[in-house]
Amino acid sequence: MRMRSTVLSALLVTLAAACGGGSANIRIGTMPPGGTFHGVWQSPQYGEMHMCQTGSQVVGDYVKNERQGRIQGTIQGDVLRFQWEEEREMVVGRPQITRGRGYFRIEQAENDDWYIRGEWGHDDSETGGGPWNGVKLRRRDPTRCAGSTAGSGSSSGGSGGYDDGGYDDGGGYDDGGGYDDGGYDDGGGYDGEDVDTDELEGLDEI
Repeated sequence: MRMRSTVLSALLVTLAAACGGGSANIRIGTMPPGGTFHGVWQSPQYGEMHMCQTGSQVVGDYVKNERQGRIQGTIQGDVLRFQWEEEREMVVGRPQITRGRGYFRIEQAENDDWYIRGEWGHDDSETGGGPWNGVKLRRRDPTRCAGSTAGSGSSSGGSGGYDDGGYDDGGGYDDGGGYDDGGYDDGGGYDGEDVDTDELEGLDEI
């Protein structure tokens, strides 16, 4: 009887771990002064990412090699929690579509560069898939966000069955040609070549 009870307890613990929530247990901090997710980011895992921020809402997309994807999320303090959808065409005419969740934490380095560090997961999990990091490219404005052109007033979604959860940006994102980043000073300007990827974690592709 004692052995049966021990086995049953172990089974319950295993099931509880397997059925646990997919949200990452991360500490929510305060957004650094001048911090914004709006911009163009270079990720060692997913290439160039364009993200547009309107209030606490962020939409964007990324492209690297044969993969392209979109993200949409909400900012909580210094963390962006998002959903992602990716289309990857390994065979011409037969794209594979995957979905999941993830999070980014924004931080500023001593050289004034902005970084995002986070993770991604499949389906309803925010973790478990691998790292997702990036550095903001200076003097670059996003020209595409989730299939839209930033500043054009267009908010038409892309194809592929992406479920945006009913996100409404109030009639189309428009930066008006004068986006205010809260006084961010790039400290000299990004020259398009000097990206300190040593500051990033998880440089290998997944």
